[in-house]
Amino acid sequence: MPGVRCAMRSSVASAALLATFWLAPTVVAQPSESVGPGRGAGERSVLQRGAEEGGGTSPERVTQPSGPGRSAEPKQEPPPTHRRGPPPKDPNPTLPDDVPRAPIKESVRRAIAQGPTTEDLSAGMEDPQLQALHAAELVLFPRPVEGLQPGWSWELPQPLPSGPTVSVTGVPPTDGMLTPPNRPELSASDAKWLESLTLPNLPVRLDARVVKYLKFYRDSAQGRAIARAWARKSGKYTPAIKSELAKQGLPTDLVWLSLIESGHNPTIESPAGAAGLWQFIPESGRMYGLTVDRWVDERLDPQRSTQAAGRFLSDLYQRFGSWELAMASYNMGYGGMSRAVKKYNTNDFWELSRHEAGVPWETTLYVPKIVATAIVMNNKKAFGLDGIKPDEPVSFDTIRVAPGTSLSRVAAAAEVALPEIEAMNPHLLASRVPPSLDRANAKTWPVRVPEGRGLAASRKLEAASGMDAGVEPYVVRFGDTAATVAQALRSSEATLRRLNGLDEEERLSAGTVLLVPRLPPGTAPADVDEEVTVVSTSQFQYVNRERVFYTVCRDDRLEDVARAFSVTTAELVAWNAVDPEAKLQVGMTLQIFVPPDASLDRVRYTKESNTKVLVVGSNEFFDHFEGLKGKQRLVVTVKKGDTLSSIGKRYGMSVGWMERVNRRSRRDELEAGETVVVYAARGAAASRTEGPTLEPLDPIEAPNPEALPPATQ
Repeated sequence: MPGVRCAMRSSVASAALLATFWLAPTVVAQPSESVGPGRGAGERSVLQRGAEEGGGTSPERVTQPSGPGRSAEPKQEPPPTHRRGPPPKDPNPTLPDDVPRAPIKESVRRAIAQGPTTEDLSAGMEDPQLQALHAAELVLFPRPVEGLQPGWSWELPQPLPSGPTVSVTGVPPTDGMLTPPNRPELSASDAKWLESLTLPNLPVRLDARVVKYLKFYRDSAQGRAIARAWARKSGKYTPAIKSELAKQGLPTDLVWLSLIESGHNPTIESPAGAAGLWQFIPESGRMYGLTVDRWVDERLDPQRSTQAAGRFLSDLYQRFGSWELAMASYNMGYGGMSRAVKKYNTNDFWELSRHEAGVPWETTLYVPKIVATAIVMNNKKAFGLDGIKPDEPVSFDTIRVAPGTSLSRVAAAAEVALPEIEAMNPHLLASRVPPSLDRANAKTWPVRVPEGRGLAASRKLEAASGMDAGVEPYVVRFGDTAATVAQALRSSEATLRRLNGLDEEERLSAGTVLLVPRLPPGTAPADVDEEVTVVSTSQFQYVNRERVFYTVCRDDRLEDVARAFSVTTAELVAWNAVDPEAKLQVGMTLQIFVPPDASLDRVRYTKESNTKVLVVGSNEFFDHFEGLKGKQRLVVTVKKGDTLSSIGKRYGMSVGWMERVNRRSRRDELEAGETVVVYAARGAAASRTEGPTLEPLDPIEAPNPEALPPATQ
């Protein structure tokens, strides 16, 4: 780009690479609703409120007049079956409209949902210019085009042809189809202006949608604000991205596809999990060589993600032979594009995009938007952008550091603030390079530091030990949590989270390498306290299987647990009386009968010898759980005139609890001599049961000896 120069340097550690910083984007006019990127690459959505949301209106709020002149109406008493309950401690206001409502406590909602709420998943970060552009599109392109509407190619401004135009659509003709509806109506000045524009090195067809975007950027105050912000931000990443695209033999103006995808924000992430300048989802990124794990996410690395995006776009072009189809496939998926091409029997994007259901509506606008943006950025003077000073590209040095090195140590060695190093290395998620189990053969990791600081920083880090003192690697087992790992290593959960950059909501994945505090010499891991486990009344016995117990962690699924212990989900369901369709809840304990050939080296479990097993409904079960509350389970013999309420009052239980414990209504008449159960304070006198109150199990018949397999020696 004019006025922007790419600075390249080298350091002792490695060749320097051009880098650019992420800066907070300039705020422009935008809708009040902040909506994050949507599903897949580059998809965004803007929710409209009010009458546009389904075309409905909110119910009117009716208020009673107050003060003098108010008409008196008889007060309506609620029906006896709908008793008015006690007022809330903090009444929720209903009138008038300007009374502030009670705030929604999102932290409580996340605690109940045990993770992100539906709104959390549907909202993400959004570039303000992309958000404003999508809001404008609702006005520029209010609804999809129906039927086939042929486009046109711009060559030279000439008078529109006279006479009838034949349009074959396969549907009955309408008045709007007698002339090509997507040929823009241009004045002589507009035609001359378009003819004067320098075209990008992408194929350009001045379809009506492209022209509408161009006029939006030229004539609309909002469009000009968006273009100015992009012209300024383009200085950060555009030179380096164009250099990488040219190295791969691709059109350099594909750089504007990444601008439409992310607003050139390398840390932006959509609710669907697409991230970075090119909005890769994790699996697509991995397929193109990007590392995506809890330590490193190279989708956030501008250089590595651009290399991957170039390969992906090159493959799409090889498949379709058209940059329009390649860009459209980047948005909607190449499988869907292939099906659309075959269905409508055309490989022309502009024609395909005008067929009913030809491509998604977002994709219909996606390619014209990229083409128009490329034209604008290649004609800054024509769009009033020649006075905008682009952000300066920032060069950096790259050094190699040992596994587990924290960015705080790198910052100290480079004599700069930690946030500056973190901004240059957004792909290092935990502010540390990944640790390694094999220190002797571990590979070093590249880390970027400000230009000119690489040599000194590298020497300082080489003089010190590689990994932080007092820590060592630890491999996460299935079922590990930050709390259990910290407890076993006689450390604190806060220390473990600080060392590894663990978020509160992060779930540890089996096989992940963490850094943990090193135990002093001669110190053994902490012993596991005896755990209390509740099992169903069903009895299971196996000659060659060991019974163990597994405590459920967040997001555990039956199939994951079954796989970890080499059993089947059906067996887990039978052993634990769980609903296979319901979610396992954190803290549940599953009893598992492990086959002899199962390997449990990477699984966290509790042996039966360290477990206090309680059968549901047994005396031991009630003694334990009621004893925690200072109570005991008693069986009381009913006397004449007793009710659930009177007996409960005698032992300090509410009638609601009496109903719950005895599984019967408070209105039931009790007969003298029958028994009811109470949970009374310790020391209360009454008879007690001898064993579970549940129905006995069916007798188990001994197997036919002749049906048993022959014994092996």
